Amino acid sequence: MVIDILIYFNIFIVFLLITFRVVYCCIIYICKLIFEMEPEDAKFMRTERKPGSVDVHPNIDAICLNYDLDIQILASKENVIYGEKKSLKKIIELPMINSRTDCHALSKEVVNQCELIHHSRLPEVEQIIYYLKKRKLQNSGKGIGNLSDGDKIGFEKLSGGIQEANYNSLSEYIDLLYEGMAEKIKGAQLIQLLARDPENLEALATNETLISALGRVLREDWKRSIALSTHLVFTFFCFSMYSCFHEVILKCKVGSICMDIIDYELRRYDRWKADFEGSEAPSDIPIVRKPCPSSASMSEIPRSRIPEPVRPKSGNFSDSNISQIMEGSIYDDLTTSMEGIDDRKLTDEQKLKRFRTLVKKQEHLLRVAFYLLLNISEDEIVEEKMSKRNIVGLLAKALERENDDLLILVITFLKKLSIMQCNKEVMVGNLCVIDRLPRMLNSNSADLVHLTLKLLFNLSFDNRARYKIIKSGMLPKIMSLLSDDKHQEVVLKILYHLSYEDEVKHHFVDCIGLIIDMLLLNVGNENDKTMVALCINLATDQSNAQHIIKKNRLQALIMRSFTYQDAMLMKMLRNISDNAASAPPFIEFVGDIAKAVVESKNEDFIRECIGILSNLHLPDLDWAEIFKHFDMIKWVKNIITSNNSDAELVLHVIVLLGTASTDEGCSNLFCETDILPLLIDLLKTHQEDDEIVLQIVYVFLTALSHTSNIDYIVNKTEAPAYLIDLLQDNNKVIGKLCNTCLNIISDHDKIWADRIRIEKFRNHNQQWLAMVDSQQLETEEEEEEDELPPYLNTEYLSTAVVPPLSELHDNAETEIISDTDLDINYFNNQDKEIQDFDFEAM
Repeated sequence: MVIDILIYFNIFIVFLLITFRVVYCCIIYICKLIFEMEPEDAKFMRTERKPGSVDVHPNIDAICLNYDLDIQILASKENVIYGEKKSLKKIIELPMINSRTDCHALSKEVVNQCELIHHSRLPEVEQIIYYLKKRKLQNSGKGIGNLSDGDKIGFEKLSGGIQEANYNSLSEYIDLLYEGMAEKIKGAQLIQLLARDPENLEALATNETLISALGRVLREDWKRSIALSTHLVFTFFCFSMYSCFHEVILKCKVGSICMDIIDYELRRYDRWKADFEGSEAPSDIPIVRKPCPSSASMSEIPRSRIPEPVRPKSGNFSDSNISQIMEGSIYDDLTTSMEGIDDRKLTDEQKLKRFRTLVKKQEHLLRVAFYLLLNISEDEIVEEKMSKRNIVGLLAKALERENDDLLILVITFLKKLSIMQCNKEVMVGNLCVIDRLPRMLNSNSADLVHLTLKLLFNLSFDNRARYKIIKSGMLPKIMSLLSDDKHQEVVLKILYHLSYEDEVKHHFVDCIGLIIDMLLLNVGNENDKTMVALCINLATDQSNAQHIIKKNRLQALIMRSFTYQDAMLMKMLRNISDNAASAPPFIEFVGDIAKAVVESKNEDFIRECIGILSNLHLPDLDWAEIFKHFDMIKWVKNIITSNNSDAELVLHVIVLLGTASTDEGCSNLFCETDILPLLIDLLKTHQEDDEIVLQIVYVFLTALSHTSNIDYIVNKTEAPAYLIDLLQDNNKVIGKLCNTCLNIISDHDKIWADRIRIEKFRNHNQQWLAMVDSQQLETEEEEEEDELPPYLNTEYLSTAVVPPLSELHDNAETEIISDTDLDINYFNNQDKEIQDFDFEAM
């Protein structure tokens, strides 16, 4: 006691001397500064603090902020008389940090309170706080290493009353592994305590005797005691926390043993549960597949390499000694694998207590074993071997447990494995993992819910998985988590994947308003693109489209899209406008959209604006006035005549012309400004593009629907000839539109009617005409010049002029073609003429 007082007194004296020395130096420095500088010259003093690095305090829960303090004394004209720069450090203590600390919220508070930390360094501060939190958890767990993915797994002591482990007694602990079960448990626990300290791991890993003994005992005795298995697996788990020690685990084949342990314990739990409930015992079929003989980590365990001289000399195994070991203590009675709860001596209350004790100890073992496998699975080869032995089946079986910490670990492992297609197919197919996840979403653990959502997101890339998520009834629960900031990002991604299915979109009616409001409030948020993409899919449903534009949301969406020139947001509005019920509200924004089409420089944004205008099939819309007011004719001509224009943009413009030409005034405007001849030229250029050809033909159809435009199209354009040529197009929709256009022209112009009839005949009977053209018939000498050939070939049909039927009846001298050659009624009956063509619906 006296020695401690003297030590503290000496430390205090040294501290006083150092303090007086520092004060003395400061006084000398100030006096020197005052006497060397002229008082009348010094006018101002300027200080500037420049933040530096942000580090973790090595000893306490605090953040160390390094910064430079620059002090300058200025004259009247801001000339620097004297300047000095010093490096200082600010300590920001965080004494209240614990396992429940919200790192993001605390980092925001630190940044707001400390003016030396800029807001852009918020992620850096959050990472430091996260490290402090993990370090505190590690210290409380006696240095078991960093936990991954925020898993709050605190491994409790499995037995009490054990003395503190000492590395100098390691050889004695190894000797205990060769004694009875109680001694083995004690030795394994002492070695485990040594392994918890990261500083001991390197020395333990190089001790071949220790590693071989641990591997041998684990391999031979893991079924005999849960406590022994847990201590041994936990020791190897400490090695698994560091990649450099994974070789130790693989060398002892611990991964294969852990999978066997998990398989056995999961099946034993089913037997315990059946005994407790008095039900029939389930089938005891192993989940783990047999190891591949060629596998390096799953092969047969070689013989022990422990040198004989180091084996313990105490080996008296008499009958009484063996009997005592097998009976064990009360603690061993609860952990022996041969023991169950089906004991007639026990009451129901005692059975329940024993069952809970067994389950609790078993879950400790499962958590450690799963965590070890998770750590070593960072090697792709090891992960592949685990998958071949059905690690996914073990994890799926473990989802039936109730322990949140165990479930967090299992879900984390499944999330990692779900990246591989083969594992995902097993989860979605035979194991039905998705059907077991709704219970996790209702858990009180926010970490478990969040990890479950991440697993669902990984699985939702598969079409079958999306169907099962919807069928399991998780969609309402997922939607309810949308308002939680912690889960919002992953929930939006899941909903986006689910929105692929058309039959599901109407289920989003209840939450679509919330999503739109979040989108309008979170300007610049990273989740904006996901929200917009989700809304783009949902807007194709009529009920969703109507809910989106309620409460003046349409005006807010249009204002935001124009402000940021957001093409994705405009695409969503385009999908809304494609619904007949939600299109009328857009009429008041037509002017703004048309102006953006002409003036905007963003081509993607222009395409979506054109798409909105093309969807507005409204009778009250004066398209001619819109084209005149915004001088869109000039813009259209520039697009369709430019060789540098994007084909997709050209297609959008043609669709817009088709919509606008339904207005007779606008259609007349197109004729007056020679837009239609430009479309003919465009048709020549893009004749291989069916979509562009189809839309151009539709423009001519809408123009021909107005009587005032027919003469212009027939006489001043080459449209009829091209329509006749396209009549035989392989695309049946194009052929049908051309047939309709030609019928209108035939009704209006008799000259073109004759040619159109012949061309339709040729088109309808092209196989027969091809056969006729192949006939090589010699002309008889006595055949008259005006007599028709026995077969009318295509050359004759192309050059012959078919007179009207009235002339055929009035002029008896004119020869009438027989019914075997041409059917006159075929040309007279226009309705039948159309019916003869077999077209598919558009």
